[in-house]
Amino acid sequence: MATDNTGWRAEGIVKVYSGIQVLKGVSISLRPGEVIGLVGHNGAGKSTLLKCLSGAVTPEAGTISLDGEALTLTSPQDALHRGISTVYQELALLPNLTVTENIFLGEELTKGGTLDRRGMREVARDLTRQFNLEVDVDRRLGDYPVATRQLLEIAVATHRDAKYLLLDEPTTALESAQVEQFLALVRELSKDRGLGILLIDHKMSELYAVADRIVALVDGEVRIDADVASVSEEAIVEAITGEPATTVGADHQVTLDRDEPTSPPGDVVLKVENLRNKDLEDVSLTAHAGRVLGIYGLIGSGRTEFLRTLIGLGAVDSGSIELFGAPYTPKSPADAQRRGIAYLTEERKIDGIIPLRDSVSNAVLPVINRYSRYGLQLQPGRLRAAGNEYMDTMRVRGSRTAPVASLSGGNQQKVLLARVLAQHPKVLLLDEPTKGVDIGVKVEIHRMLRALAAEQGLTVIVVSSEEEEVLAVADDVVIFSDGYCSGETQHAAGLTDADLRKAAWSH
Repeated sequence: MATDNTGWRAEGIVKVYSGIQVLKGVSISLRPGEVIGLVGHNGAGKSTLLKCLSGAVTPEAGTISLDGEALTLTSPQDALHRGISTVYQELALLPNLTVTENIFLGEELTKGGTLDRRGMREVARDLTRQFNLEVDVDRRLGDYPVATRQLLEIAVATHRDAKYLLLDEPTTALESAQVEQFLALVRELSKDRGLGILLIDHKMSELYAVADRIVALVDGEVRIDADVASVSEEAIVEAITGEPATTVGADHQVTLDRDEPTSPPGDVVLKVENLRNKDLEDVSLTAHAGRVLGIYGLIGSGRTEFLRTLIGLGAVDSGSIELFGAPYTPKSPADAQRRGIAYLTEERKIDGIIPLRDSVSNAVLPVINRYSRYGLQLQPGRLRAAGNEYMDTMRVRGSRTAPVASLSGGNQQKVLLARVLAQHPKVLLLDEPTKGVDIGVKVEIHRMLRALAAEQGLTVIVVSSEEEEVLAVADDVVIFSDGYCSGETQHAAGLTDADLRKAAWSH
């Protein structure tokens, strides 16, 4: 940590939730023009620290200062007025407003006592051009994909004269090309415009591409604070997970850490031929018992829509589906569950968790009738015992009686995975199963999925936008592109990141 008074500093930050000390005297500093990469396991306190630094929550102890002057931040708006802007993992801009309205929300331009709509449009067009955003500033923000909205949030932050930018997992929804665009933007904002940037990211390759310094949080304490050139990726991962690191880089041949046995293909469980609907042009593929099938594709490729079609949330206009050797017409998620299919949504905040219910209730929600007497009287003891068992399996950290919304994003994802397991499925459909999950937990989830396939004979289908994830977890890989999937299956072993990217772009 910097030792002079230049820049922005936080010292001895303590935060307590429900009697649990989440931050234990954290100190961190950020200079103008510097990029700090903040890493840590789920529940380490990264997002909580960001909320303390941005004025969203008040710490129980500790100080924040700017160029040696003590600050008392009462709200994110107060922080913004001091030049500190935050872009959270869950987007804050309003999808029902236009791009221009979002850019000027609360700071509208006026002329002669009325809104200067023309002036605001011109500024909005200039701003979006600076950030290479191809958008119509008069369209609703909700009409654009999450990736575009994420980049616009950063543009809005700089428009409001931010001197320090706090970014919480900003690349989670971005594809490879968009990630490169984002990283180039971070370099420009820090080196050319002199912004200090604190970047939370669980992808080590991205941090090493832009960070000057790495800070690792473990159980609410700073475990590493070092110049990026002086600390290895392996050392950081080991500090976070407590285990030696198995790391992967760009365009590498993947050496898979697979202690679990890889099963030969079992019976064909799912067979799809020439499936078409409004989102899918022509999809064919085969999935086997005892194997993990990885689906890789870019945003808009039809990968998510395919999974949703399999559980009855998309029509089958033509083509055929067979499940366990018999014709299958998806009717509804409930019908799919009865047939042994469990589905994990990509959007945990929208379609997944029930925020005000506790984690155990969330995990057992689809099978709650299993824990009632004669289908009428709920047996809460059995219900909670079963829920806790699945929580233990997924190693969910944090309170199990508090609302699940109070858990970290990664722990919320593990609760949803526990819900999937509670259904005792034969087929798992998982859309971005490790989205927002830290490195150590990601490895745990991969091992669990491979074990479920190899040891219990489940058919596991994983959709992921991360090449590394597809190659690390899957036995076989298919490519989706513009609603097409030819059904050509490749073995994951021996493929590279570059192979997947090339295939996705060349179809």
